[in-house]
Amino acid sequence: MSAIATYQPTPANKPSPDLSALLAAVRSNVAIMPRDLTAQRVAEARALAAASVQPATPELIVAWLKKLAMLVVNGPDAGRARVQAEAMVEICGDLPAAVWCPETRKAWCQQGEKGKFWPAPAELYAHLLPYAERIRWDAMAAQRVVALAERTYQPRATVDAEERAAVAAQMAAWCKRMGHAELQPDQRRPVQPQSGVSERLAEYRRQLAAEPEAGVWLVPLIAKLEAQVGRNTPKEPRGLTESAEKVLHR
Repeated sequence: MSAIATYQPTPANKPSPDLSALLAAVRSNVAIMPRDLTAQRVAEARALAAASVQPATPELIVAWLKKLAMLVVNGPDAGRARVQAEAMVEICGDLPAAVWCPETRKAWCQQGEKGKFWPAPAELYAHLLPYAERIRWDAMAAQRVVALAERTYQPRATVDAEERAAVAAQMAAWCKRMGHAELQPDQRRPVQPQSGVSERLAEYRRQLAAEPEAGVWLVPLIAKLEAQVGRNTPKEPRGLTESAEKVLHR
């Protein structure tokens, strides 16, 4: 392992607190609004989705193991280092590159008595697997964020004149086949005149006179319409009324 002592592994790809909150909302199936998909969040999610799932290179794994060997009491010597590294790469090589970071190495050493010793390949795989699962969950949520952003910002397809003409021709053929009259573009349904409040009030009064027993529901309705007519009737200014009364009584 001394042959690659100068290799420095890249730090783990961790989402920012802002993006972490968005990813947690996505995993919980919370409705994401377009305003939540800011350009900064989408760019970070795209980078996270692309980088987090990349497999680790053998050089990265060996560099991580070299630093771990200096922290335990029974690290492999130069004769066994290559064999140990090959075994670790074979067992743990499918884990994402982001798990091979100082955080996971420190976590191994902080396990108490177990953390003092060099791990077996199976032990190391079991130790790194929860970190790998968390990274994969974040990557999947980040991919969903990117997909939502692409769907949100997708321009709406427009219909050109040729497509409109094709649809109109299909509708005309269908109307002809079904025996319906072909509708003209400027044809409109006739507007049915609606009676005003005064006309309805007069009609209800005639109906009340003809059917007194219908007063149970006609009387409240007539009162309501009368109040509406009273509100809509413009009132004469008070000063003009008083002036007219003075002129008439001179």
